[in-house]
Amino acid sequence: MDVSKAKPQPVQQVQSTKRTEQVQQTQRREEQVHAQQAQAQKAAENKPRPHVNSQGQTIGTRLSVTA
Repeated sequence: MDVSKAKPQPVQQVQSTKRTEQVQQTQRREEQVHAQQAQAQKAAENKPRPHVNSQGQTIGTRLSVTA
């Protein structure tokens, strides 16, 4: 096998591989951000909301009262 006849690897193929990796990393980051936003939204939905009665008093919240 003669080494002098071997062809060098094209530069474009290496660059396209790097671009593909960068795109995949970007997609992973976006998925993580989206998952975190979904978790935050679920946590906000699960909070019980205070209720205001007919006299304008807020009920359904925990109060710390010391006498």
